[in-house]
Amino acid sequence: MAETLKTVTAQLPVNLVARMDDLATKLDRSKQWIVRKAVVAYLARAERERQMIQEGLDDVTAGRLLSMDAMERWADSLGTDHELPLPKVGE
Repeated sequence: MAETLKTVTAQLPVNLVARMDDLATKLDRSKQWIVRKAVVAYLARAERERQMIQEGLDDVTAGRLLSMDAMERWADSLGTDHELPLPKVGE
């Protein structure tokens, strides 16, 4: 079954459209294909970013925290002969 499509419009800078035209020619694809790929990739990244932010906020609310001192000690140990293990919640 074919996917239902809806047309949207957007104003883009001329140089961006020129780059898109160039890439479309090189890939033998349409500008529509490029825009669709770009929007899908952007939405996936933005949705994942929002999910990670929410997970962090949930950790704070639940009290699952690391101290700055513990994180700094761990970070300072990286690349040394005595690297520390990753801190655990409550340290």
